[in-house]
Amino acid sequence: MEHAEVHIREEKYQISDGNKKWAFGLMIVGLILAAIGYFTYHPHIEGLGEHDLHHLIQKRLLSNLLVNGYFFFIVSICAAVFISISQIANAGWYIAIRRIPEAMSEYSLVGGPLYILISIIALPVLYHWAHHGIMDAESLNFDAILASKSWYLNVPFFYIRMVLFMGFWMFCAHLFRQYSRKEDLVGGLENYKKTYALSAGFTVVFGFTFSMFSWDQMMSIDAHWYSTIFSIYNFATGWVSALTIMYLFTHYLRGKGYLNIASDEHQHDLGKFMFAFSVFWTYMFTSQFLLIWYANIPEEVTYYTERLFGSYNFLFFFIIFLNFIVPFFVFMRRDFKRSRIVGFIVGGAILLGHWLDVFLMVMPSSMNIATNPTDANPTGIIKVDFQGIGLMEIGFLCLFAGLFLWMTLKALTKANLYPTKHPYVMESALHDVGI
Repeated sequence: MEHAEVHIREEKYQISDGNKKWAFGLMIVGLILAAIGYFTYHPHIEGLGEHDLHHLIQKRLLSNLLVNGYFFFIVSICAAVFISISQIANAGWYIAIRRIPEAMSEYSLVGGPLYILISIIALPVLYHWAHHGIMDAESLNFDAILASKSWYLNVPFFYIRMVLFMGFWMFCAHLFRQYSRKEDLVGGLENYKKTYALSAGFTVVFGFTFSMFSWDQMMSIDAHWYSTIFSIYNFATGWVSALTIMYLFTHYLRGKGYLNIASDEHQHDLGKFMFAFSVFWTYMFTSQFLLIWYANIPEEVTYYTERLFGSYNFLFFFIIFLNFIVPFFVFMRRDFKRSRIVGFIVGGAILLGHWLDVFLMVMPSSMNIATNPTDANPTGIIKVDFQGIGLMEIGFLCLFAGLFLWMTLKALTKANLYPTKHPYVMESALHDVGI
């Protein structure tokens, strides 16, 4: 393929009035819808008294905050992971779009502290293991299984891990942005080498710490259950979502006349990543499901019993359709990976599917009511059916999406839209997928 003459130049992004309206409009409308959804939610469930029903309203509110806080934070951090993996692989093609994942990672500066605040409020309400008396053998609420895990599942250690892990990821993401912006000013290889060394350490540490983070934040909502594949499955959700947002932002910026060195070749590669890692997510999803289904161990199958045979079964199959069927059969075509219209449709489906994926990790367990164990109900947990996706769910999704959009757009204005003095910038400008 022949390339047009390439000009490496300063290219600044300016937030348009339309973008501001979209970002702040989403946040305002989302807040209003969430408030209406909260105050109009009056559940009537047989067997639950007024106290439990009031508690259920709080649980739905906090569950929605947890879903959105977790989803958008891991997407932001996975954008930083994309930079680190590309750096240690000595990839050159991605330099044209590098400032997009850098901007996405800046959401963590707000999303990280916000998620910690959500966790502080939600922990004693949504996490059964954190309830009063659960670990105390003298209590009516005592749970022997959870008590055996108290060396790991205890509130102080939970928050120590959370703050250390999140703090380390956010600090490294900040350094990636800092080194990249300094590179534009001074050139040379100093900041490139610093980024390479940081990427090597960050990637290794992230692999271990994200595993524990996903156990803590998602799997411990139902602490009786466990899966050895769960952390990789969580990473796949955040990773595919981050790649999809990069793809959509690249389409958008190119459509507005920005990113003059990015081409259909870069768009094509991002589309291939979305295709490939949608298959990877499906592989993790299927592997976890089949191993648990085939082994048929009671403490493992409870997770899928609720989701596959209970009131959440439609969402269970719907996320397979959105996260696998749509990207697999549409993005199999070369021209569809490069099409702006098709790309936005498929990208929207993937993002909705993975948001629903996190929703399905949280809601079936977090909405259950904990009571004193009895002979008839030794776990002390009353199962609550799916309460639907209403104004509260839509509102909080819009609120967090608007915040993420604003933080990313604002970060894009802080530096040139691509690294002008990166050693691989010309390689990226001349990138050709070869087909």
